[in-house]
Amino acid sequence: MRTGHAPQMNVAIFTDNDFEKVNGVTTTLKAVITHAPPGMHVRVYTASREAADEPHYFSARAVGVPIPFYQEMSLYLPRVSRLRRAVQAAGVDVIHLTTPGPVGLAAIRLARQLHVPLVGSFHTDLGTYTHLLSGSARLGELMRGFLRWPYGRCARVLAPSEATRRMLVCRPADEARIAIWRRGVDAIRFSPSHRRADLRRQWGGSTERPALLYVGRVSTEKGLHLLPALGSALTRRGVPHRFIVVGRGPMEPELRAQLPDAVFTGVLEGDALASAYASSDVFIFPSRTDTAGNVVLEAQASGLPVLVTNVGGPPENVADGRSGHVVTDMSPDCWLHRVAPLLEHAAYREAMGAAARRYAETRTWAAALEPLFRTYRELATQAARPVSRDRGDSLAGALAGEVEA
Repeated sequence: MRTGHAPQMNVAIFTDNDFEKVNGVTTTLKAVITHAPPGMHVRVYTASREAADEPHYFSARAVGVPIPFYQEMSLYLPRVSRLRRAVQAAGVDVIHLTTPGPVGLAAIRLARQLHVPLVGSFHTDLGTYTHLLSGSARLGELMRGFLRWPYGRCARVLAPSEATRRMLVCRPADEARIAIWRRGVDAIRFSPSHRRADLRRQWGGSTERPALLYVGRVSTEKGLHLLPALGSALTRRGVPHRFIVVGRGPMEPELRAQLPDAVFTGVLEGDALASAYASSDVFIFPSRTDTAGNVVLEAQASGLPVLVTNVGGPPENVADGRSGHVVTDMSPDCWLHRVAPLLEHAAYREAMGAAARRYAETRTWAAALEPLFRTYRELATQAARPVSRDRGDSLAGALAGEVEA
């Protein structure tokens, strides 16, 4: 920490995900605030339609601009001067960039102006998202190229999984600069104890008709085209099931039409979300774009066997064949082979769900956050090291490369 400062370390986290949004980034940042160690004060800085000035959360009121190909969400364009005044008043020791949008770019500017070290964390594979949502491989490549600028200027970059770290590392020099910061889960908030018989009856689920749950954005990039095909395959095989879809997104009208018997709950939070997990029987997450997949850990903590693809961060959280299955093919028949036995045999899915719960209990937020807090301490005790053009270009090369979608 800089000379003259109080012993407390002050960390400013900049994000374009204001806390009105419900996603893995906001879940993670709320955990960072909750579990910050003694002597470390963490405050999130963002922009949204409403101003906020709280001890751990500052939001500059700003104009929102719809995100291309995702019109129901907006990016906000703050005045950097508002953020600068708040950061200077706090006397921050480290600035943490979590997103490459307008607020994230403001973090880069302020870190340079205030001579404060900058750490970046990689949360979303925006290159692949852009490709899938726009249908244009060229736009995906342009997005990956853009990412070279913010992350190439960070003294340290933290990836949520080994798969993501490998994607980012291009040259030997990147090995020391790009590290892993995995995610955790609150195994009290998410627990089998929140199972509700009345909710299952409301859904039309039962022991004879198990609930097959998905939680997340209802959008193309999550691989949800699989659900109608899988549902048809289960019906042909005579396997009763009820799809439960938690979340919202642009694909919802299409899925509602293709899955007329499914239950669509919209976005759930808090106790309602915990009950939805615990009241289901099997969790399915067919995304091939997620770098971490917080929902996979939440489902396991709730006692559910989980099924994920073999791409990205989620398979690193699943013991294949014990706590769930890692499915290596996106064909409906391949998923049917893994899902049907879990739906047909209660004892099998309960044993696998118990193993999933035991695993989730080892993934506490306190342990998961230690690499992040250690990085804050290391950067706060040394001068910010300038990132060379070669380093930025090497990271950019990895981001601009082909990513399996």
